Amino acid sequence: MKEYAIVLGVVAVTIVAALWAEGMRIPKTPAGQVCSTEAKLCPDGSYIARTGPNCEFAPCPAATTTSPGTSGVRGTISLGPTCPVERIPPDPACADKPYATAIAVYRAGSSSPFIIGNSNTTGAFSLTLPPGSYTLNAGNGTMLPRCTPVNVIVVSAAYATTSISCDTGIR
Repeated sequence: MKEYAIVLGVVAVTIVAALWAEGMRIPKTPAGQVCSTEAKLCPDGSYIARTGPNCEFAPCPAATTTSPGTSGVRGTISLGPTCPVERIPPDPACADKPYATAIAVYRAGSSSPFIIGNSNTTGAFSLTLPPGSYTLNAGNGTMLPRCTPVNVIVVSAAYATTSISCDTGIR
């Protein structure tokens, strides 16, 4: 019985030693590590994430030189429905109407406006913006009309085009 206990003790010590030795060979950081989700804001308004084995920030994109006013977003804002009952065929008097309102432009990931502009009485707007990703929120902040936010990507030396629809709440 005593011999059985000694053999069992030796086996247990051997197993613990083997597991400890195996644990020492396992790298502390797995090869497929995941870097933190923080991001760095680059001068062009884009964001970059941490990458690589040391989770370092990738370099910012090379700055592009564009003349002021050569990039941005243009579009129209419409308001509808304008009649309480939709008819078939549609009544031209009930077509969506242009909407003159404020437009707050947010850089992607930001909660404060980058610029605030306006659409005119025909619903048209044109805003000069540097290249980047933006969200356009139209409306005066009241419950109705409710305008759908629109995401746009502005590229260098070009104007993105979009349309924004606002719901009057009429049913």
